[in-house]
Amino acid sequence: MASAKYLEYGQPIPPADPNADVMTVQESAYVLKCSVSHLRRFLRDNPKLKSHSGRRIVMNRAARQAYYRINQRPATRRTSPLKSAA
Repeated sequence: MASAKYLEYGQPIPPADPNADVMTVQESAYVLKCSVSHLRRFLRDNPKLKSHSGRRIVMNRAARQAYYRINQRPATRRTSPLKSAA
């Protein structure tokens, strides 16, 4: 069973305005479609993108684009050849 703190702070919640420049971490995680813990780790590892406004973070269009650009995954290829039907 999840703790009260997790239920309050650990789950993404929909923001009142998804295009707002300043949101909570939970609202930002909802907009970016990631978990709250992932977003907290991402902001810890990328301090240039971390800008606070009280208990909220600045999540404007430029910050969203930087998040998507950093988290792009290159196309992966199959590492082992397909088995031939012999």
